[in-house]
Amino acid sequence: MNIILGASGQIGSTLVSELKKKGQPVRAVVRDVRRFTERAVETRQADMFNAEELTKACLGGTSIFVLTPETPTSDDIIEDTKRIIDNYKTAIRSAGIKKVVALSCIGAHLDGKTGNVLMSKMLEQELADIDVEKVYVRPSYYFSNWLAYLDTIRQSGVLPTFLPASLRMNMLSPVDVAKFTAEILSDPLPQDNKQIYELEGPELYSPADIAGTFSRLLNRPVRVEPIPKHRWLDTLLAVGFTENTAQHLVDMTQAVIENRLSPEHPEKTIKLQTTFGKYLQQYVPLPRSNE
Repeated sequence: MNIILGASGQIGSTLVSELKKKGQPVRAVVRDVRRFTERAVETRQADMFNAEELTKACLGGTSIFVLTPETPTSDDIIEDTKRIIDNYKTAIRSAGIKKVVALSCIGAHLDGKTGNVLMSKMLEQELADIDVEKVYVRPSYYFSNWLAYLDTIRQSGVLPTFLPASLRMNMLSPVDVAKFTAEILSDPLPQDNKQIYELEGPELYSPADIAGTFSRLLNRPVRVEPIPKHRWLDTLLAVGFTENTAQHLVDMTQAVIENRLSPEHPEKTIKLQTTFGKYLQQYVPLPRSNE
């Protein structure tokens, strides 16, 4: 039985669907079953801060998918992450889980001021002392991060970003990541005690490239509008982040700009295939002239 934590999220929900397609036994663990739309799979409700609930949700499982929290409203995201990881470890040991697949990110091996990436580093380090097969999936920047600006782009033709317009970086489809992870969970062969998969997209993209793709699919001009660094914190606070979570995102953004978030094993990096244009077509249909 594959236990999927965070099953209502963008990776978790696709992962559940992919495992179901493969005929794999799957149990979705969510915070609120009323908001979970995939009714054709076994479902459990559990709060990640409640070790007892989490353990009950994992009983009978052999493999588990875990991830770090994304909670912009947290007043101490590092402490919250510690608590959740401790509960993961309790549940894994108590339920007799044999294989852990952890969603991490590229740069998780690095020391220093890496913001949100630090939580992935914590996850990998804390799972190290559990005697089970461990697989760390480290994706790069998600295409889906740009979807938050779709309404703004439609209305004003402006793509706001903290990144320099010409900064080219690795980006990929979260759907590809979920499909890759489903393959890992479906593999019945025992592997080494620890494996790391670092994932990238098919090509590098800059915010200017992203704007160009939006422009083509929306059939309107789109320009990049970089937000000055001195406005980053206030911008995040205005959309609901706390000072704590905003600062972590600021630190991660700076690490990206300084090109510090590099793969640990660049010679082994796996390139996934979906382009940003193809990904965006799921949300923005091609204009008729291009069909």
